[in-house]
Amino acid sequence: MHALALTFMPGTMDRAAEVVGDAVGTVEAAADAAGSRVRQGLSEAASTISSSKTAGRIEDKARPLKKAAAKKARSVKKTIKQQAAVAKRKAAGAKKAATKKATVARKVGEKRVAAAKRKATGTKKSAAKKATVAKRKATGTKKATVKRATLAKKAAKKRA
Repeated sequence: MHALALTFMPGTMDRAAEVVGDAVGTVEAAADAAGSRVRQGLSEAASTISSSKTAGRIEDKARPLKKAAAKKARSVKKTIKQQAAVAKRKAAGAKKAATKKATVARKVGEKRVAAAKRKATGTKKSAAKKATVAKRKATGTKKATVKRATLAKKAAKKRA
């Protein structure tokens, strides 16, 4: 039995107060689960039994319940909204970090490829230069040898 059933009430009033008190207890339990729907149900219940004095007391008891239910609903809604914002922010940060890592990796790869390419080009060029120098030296030596041979022939002819 609920606290509304006071001892000084006559039998009929006791039973009515007990029924109403049980209804209030049920409403309190439902308020935790139902949230905003409770306010509408409480208003309907209060208007149905508004002709008795007990109804006035019930409304007085239900008013804080309504306020508490509304406050709790607002609080839960706000918490959910904040959690969603945090999750969204974290997801955006993770995406940004992943993109940055990918970009850095790509750039590092490009730099390494460019460096290897430069190295290969440099090696190729230096090899070509060395070959040109060797060719020039060989050509010079060949010409000198031919000249010497020609001069030796001329000298031999003069002696003969």
